[in-house]
This record gives sequence, C-alpha cells and structure tokens, in this order.
Amino acid sequence: MMKQSAIYARQSVDKKESLSIEGQIELCQQKAPNALIYKDKGYSGKNTERPALQKLIEDIKAEKIDKVVVYKIDRISRNIVDFYGLWEIMEKHNCEIISHSEPIDTTTTYGRGMMGILAIFAQMERENIQKRVKDNYYYRTAQTGSWAGGPAPYGFKNGRNEHKKPTLIPIDEEIEAVCAAFALYGGVDSCTLGEVARWLNDKGYKPHKRDVFDSVTVSKILQNPIYVEADQTLYAYFKTRKINFLNDEEQWDGTRSAHVIGKKVGNANIRKYTTMKEQSIYLTNFEGFIPSVAYINVQNRLARNEQFARANAGGVLEELSGKLKCNCCGYAIKSYSKSTNGRPYLDCYGNRSLHTCKEKYNKIDFYDLQVAVGKEIQKQLDNMEELRYKKAVENAEIEEQMEVVKADIEKLIELSLHSDLTAEALASAIEKKQSELNQLELKHQMNKTAANVTKAYFSSNINIREEFERGIVYEDLREDQKREVVSLLIDKIKLTNDINNFEIIWNI
Repeated sequence: MMKQSAIYARQSVDKKESLSIEGQIELCQQKAPNALIYKDKGYSGKNTERPALQKLIEDIKAEKIDKVVVYKIDRISRNIVDFYGLWEIMEKHNCEIISHSEPIDTTTTYGRGMMGILAIFAQMERENIQKRVKDNYYYRTAQTGSWAGGPAPYGFKNGRNEHKKPTLIPIDEEIEAVCAAFALYGGVDSCTLGEVARWLNDKGYKPHKRDVFDSVTVSKILQNPIYVEADQTLYAYFKTRKINFLNDEEQWDGTRSAHVIGKKVGNANIRKYTTMKEQSIYLTNFEGFIPSVAYINVQNRLARNEQFARANAGGVLEELSGKLKCNCCGYAIKSYSKSTNGRPYLDCYGNRSLHTCKEKYNKIDFYDLQVAVGKEIQKQLDNMEELRYKKAVENAEIEEQMEVVKADIEKLIELSLHSDLTAEALASAIEKKQSELNQLELKHQMNKTAANVTKAYFSSNINIREEFERGIVYEDLREDQKREVVSLLIDKIKLTNDINNFEIIWNI
C-alpha cells in the first residue's frame, strides 16, 4: 500500500485574530499539496480526544500515512506529554511530522534533534504528573466554570445556574460598592485603601463577616479577578505571573470572569506572590463587569504604592503629587518647603533623605512645570486618534522585539543540540526568555485597547463625565478632576533640573 501525506488542523473557537482551519490547511498545502485532510473544529487542544485526530492515529497505525503537516505543533496538542506520545507512535510506524511555523521537521537532522529536546521536556512534564492528577478536580471544574466551593466573595451569593451548576449570583448593592472601590482607587491618585474603606462605610455599604470596611478588605476586593472581564488582556497579564491556566487561551473572550485557586502561602494575597506557579486560574460560568485594563492598572498601583510607600507623597504638589521622579536617581521628587510667595521648593528623596543624588531642583518653578505638563495632557485629550496611531507604531516596534526574543529561544534550543547543556539549564534559560516575551505580549495587548479604554473610563467616571462629553479643557478642571485625569493618563514624570527637559511616561 502506498502511503500518503496528511494535514491536521484544529480550531477551538472562531476568533478574528486566530487562523481559521481553512487558513491552516492552505498554508500546510505548501508543504504537502495533495495531502489527506483531517480537521477538528470546536475542540480544545488540552487532550487528544478528538474524532479527526483519533482517525489520523488509526491511519498512521495502519501504515497509510508517511508524513503529517501541521500549522503549529499546538494544533495537535497543547500537552507536551500527549504530543510526545503521538510522536512515539509516528516514529514506530515511520511517519514524519512537519510544522509550518516552527523549526520542527523530522525529515531533517535538525528536526529530529528538536524532537530530542521535546523528549527532555516531556520527561520533566511527566515528573509533574502527580500534581496534575491532584488538581484534576480543578480541571473538571474549569470545563463548566462552576464555582469551586467555599463562601461567596463580596458582591455575590452562592447559587446555581440554569444548568444546575454551582455559580455566583450578583448582589446589586454590593456590586455597586465593588465598582466604586475600583473607580476610587484606580481613578483618584490620592485615594488610599483606607480612604476607599471610609467612603464605602460613609455610604452605608457593609462587608461580609465584618462590621465595617478597612484597608485589608478593600485590598482583597481589588485583587480578586472574580469581578473582571476575562479577555485576552487579562490572559496576557496572568501569563506574566506564570500561573497555570485551566482553559485554552482562545476561550478568554471577555464573556466570563476568572477565579484563582490552588495552594496559598500563609496569608499572602495575590500581589505578594513573586510567581503564581502554585496557583491555577479558570474561567467561571458568569460574567465579569470590571474592564481588564482597569484591573491591571489597579494591580500596578497597588504594587507601586507598596514599593514607594509614602516616600512618593507630597500633597502640596496638587495633582502632580506622587508623579514626579528624579531622572538621575529615580526617587520621588517632593516639596519639603515653600518660598515666601508660596511656591513649593522641589527636592528628590535621593538627595534630601538618602544623600545619594546630587541633582538640584530648587530653581524649578513648580507652577511653570504644572502649566507645561497640562499642555501635554491637553494634547492627549484632544486627539485620541493620534493616540491610536502612536500605539500602533509602538506595537510595530514591540512585534520586532518579540521576534528577536523568539529567535533567542530557538538559538538556545539549537545550542542544546550541540552542547552538554542540561535539561534544567536549558529550561531555566528558556523560562527567562519566555518571561521577557510574556511581558512584551502584555504591553502589546494593553496598547491595542488603550484609546478605547480611556474613552470608556472618561465616559463612566461620574466626576468628569460631563466635561468629557463636551470636550475636556484641562486647565478649567477642578483640582480633584485634574487628579483623576492625571492618574489615568500618567504613570510618572521624569524631571531634570531644566524645566524644558522633562519626560512624561504615559499609562495609555
């Protein structure tokens, strides 16, 4: 019997940015024009229980197939052990495998070497199989999105959905409090966790199991992704935290929220984990209502406030408090005194308190600086289309950086083929590069939504909604409104002793 080539294609869900099954097949036909087609639509890559893949395996065992071409290896399986198990079957029956998008082609010496590397990683994966079996309950839970048990978090009560599966049912008044907490902490730079708690208490909101809100209860709410729209941006964020995903990336489409489960380290909260390798995350069976970008910005602010604590304070600097940083040493610039006419004198924390910086700012007129920064902010407010263009240009540069990192990963793998590099050393080196790639992917994703999210934020913020609808004139805003605008738009302002030479690092 004469053997034939085969093409295998898989797509779990239809998405604009994902390559369709037809597109995969068309690309693979460049390497195998007359191949038999095997395709699974609507199936996840988490296991091999797919009809077309099982038929392909049967035909390989029947000696009907001599070569399998795929668009990417993860189309066959996202599980390296499953993939390597399939390769062992193919090797036994003299069947080669070629990836259109990756350096895997077992008809070549290099490609066979790559399979050897995959064997190393498959072995490392097998060593973790006990943990995966232990977590099997969570994997089953992730298939339905059911609430994994335990008391309902603030904003919800326990219940069941139309399919009789455990779920969380929103409590309208408590959801209002959650939205307010995110808006206050994420939107007003001077609003601390304690101030958010006091605001909630003054409005009559009540937490679960406590008489009043405090900074701890507010912090727990702000860190919990159970309230958040689980889209590609949130996926990219948690990818940088090295968490274990229980759902395929394609399923993160923003229609559900996400729940973090797994081993806890003492009383540590989410932001205190340096990595989240011991935790898993899955998609729930109910919607989120906090935009992912708003959630990420809040996490970044929590981290910044923890790092700089009150060293970033300086209330006399009005809306720019906490935003001014010394370009020389990186520490906060504050006002430690005022002139006779009330002008704040500026000095950096590194010079004033640590005596490690020589930069002087006492001749900078703070009010002139306010005006100059205000003009730059107005430019951003006037032209959101220009913002989109800038982000598109920036993303093009990020894409080039991503390609460089991917090339570095391939070089590491190639190096291992010709050196005594151990599996552990290779994995460590690749993990560092992968972490760098994850950070670039997150920035790329945040850029894609920056302008739209900015508009949505302004439109939904009660304090500045009317001004935004008729066109914000920054210099006419009240100080509290300016704080909200500055908090949203600006991460930090890197200052030199020349007032005409400052750099604004934008959040958007």
